[in-house]
Amino acid sequence: MQSWEQRPFEYANLLNPAFCSILLRNAIKNYHAQKKQGMPYPLLFLVLPLVLHGSTRNALPKTTVTKLHIWLQRQPEARVGFGDRTSYLVPYTKEALAFGMQTGIVNICDDGKFTYVNGKLKRILAVSWSEDTEPYSCCKKAEFVGRWLAQAGEVSTIYTMWGICP
Repeated sequence: MQSWEQRPFEYANLLNPAFCSILLRNAIKNYHAQKKQGMPYPLLFLVLPLVLHGSTRNALPKTTVTKLHIWLQRQPEARVGFGDRTSYLVPYTKEALAFGMQTGIVNICDDGKFTYVNGKLKRILAVSWSEDTEPYSCCKKAEFVGRWLAQAGEVSTIYTMWGICP
């Protein structure tokens, strides 16, 4: 991964650890709300590839009524390049997790799963985007992805559905 100063401007903005940690926290929070437990580490690596890729983000269903496996059958193009995108974003996901843990907006539990810290986000990263912006859309879709992954089954099943391995 390039040092911060060497990253292209667009990458530095889209993939900055503060923004990406907010996306991960939103997914973790909604996963927890759905499943009443922390989010498994391997699932965190699916959040950024789903949320930051515009065409995938825009194709995601509106509600969790549409199950992941059904959606993938209807949207086979979502898998095209997903493995490469996921591999590419691994270092950015790790960087965002480290940032989130340093700022205290996400925690790792004794069982290795990740949880969020309630209320801490507003004090540390006072963020609000208007509803017609891409960051707002990414944040909302990260919330959805957290709920969706919580209902999708075991980690190994989810990875198999996407055609990737941890």
